Amino acid sequence: MESKYKKILITGASSGIGRQMALDYGRGGASLWLLARSEQKLHELAEEIRSAGGQSHILVCDATLEPVLLGALQFAQASSGGFDLVIANAGWGGKMKYPGENNIIVLNQIVDLNLKAATQTLEFFAKFMVEAGHGHLVGITSVAGFRGLPGGAAYSATKAGLITYLESLRFSLQSFGVKVTDIRPGFIRTPMTDQNKVPMPFLMDVEPASAKIIRAIERGRKRFSFPWQMAVFVHLLKALPDFMYDWLAAKSFGDIAASGRKGKSEANTSN
Repeated sequence: MESKYKKILITGASSGIGRQMALDYGRGGASLWLLARSEQKLHELAEEIRSAGGQSHILVCDATLEPVLLGALQFAQASSGGFDLVIANAGWGGKMKYPGENNIIVLNQIVDLNLKAATQTLEFFAKFMVEAGHGHLVGITSVAGFRGLPGGAAYSATKAGLITYLESLRFSLQSFGVKVTDIRPGFIRTPMTDQNKVPMPFLMDVEPASAKIIRAIERGRKRFSFPWQMAVFVHLLKALPDFMYDWLAAKSFGDIAASGRKGKSEANTSN
């Protein structure tokens, strides 16, 4: 599908949803700037996009290092001449367990990537889009941000924070002609969820997930939660009284809440 967006930046582009969106947008004729830590994976992705007739530029960057991230974003802005669409996708599930000697380290990593890097990316490009009078900013949050997820305190907190940030940002920028979209996926089959040992209802493959996200962005949706079954389920959970949610969470995930959920990569933590 050809996109109306011609210059696009995606963070967390080397795997999962970010990678699939990059492939789909590349096939649609967009020029892409792809940011992630893994240089090898980015080169492989860029070659795949080029083979499909697309254009891409890679930005090897650890988004949790603020000076490095801002330098990469500045380079991308200067080399592109300005973006039509920026997608803050980079995120990490982490693993926290109780008792846990390394929980603060893991907490900081999750906050630095899921919340700080995401909001810094969006704020950086908001300035240029406001000055240009157009543009579209997208944050990939999660249905996990609707309520505290057992075993995922930091992950749920950062996604809830990003949801609230995106809502405020949308109100702040709408009068300048800049759109803001909050994408809230449920369980998507990616390297992050491949490590999970928790039930994952309504698990969706990454290809249809990317297609749904792109369709929502193209239509200018303010927020989009999917799959629809998961969206209905979490909205019902959100409406439950606290005592009912506490009972249900303890019944379903009591052991996991203490032992920890596996996140994107055990290698990225010392837990």
